[in-house]
Amino acid sequence: MRIKELREERDLPQRAFAEASGLDRSYLAAIENGQVNVGIKTVERIAAGFGISVEQLFKGI
Repeated sequence: MRIKELREERDLPQRAFAEASGLDRSYLAAIENGQVNVGIKTVERIAAGFGISVEQLFKGI
């Protein structure tokens, strides 16, 4: 996934995006750094936080 890239393109601080997607900031940081695996529900929350589809979230990777 390209979470950090999308977040930075939108000038969203990690804390603000974590709140928008309903995730803990430290958990989001671990996801962005590839330290944890995520389930589909978390992927859906991340996509919703960006206002995009899951397909768009994975586009280009």
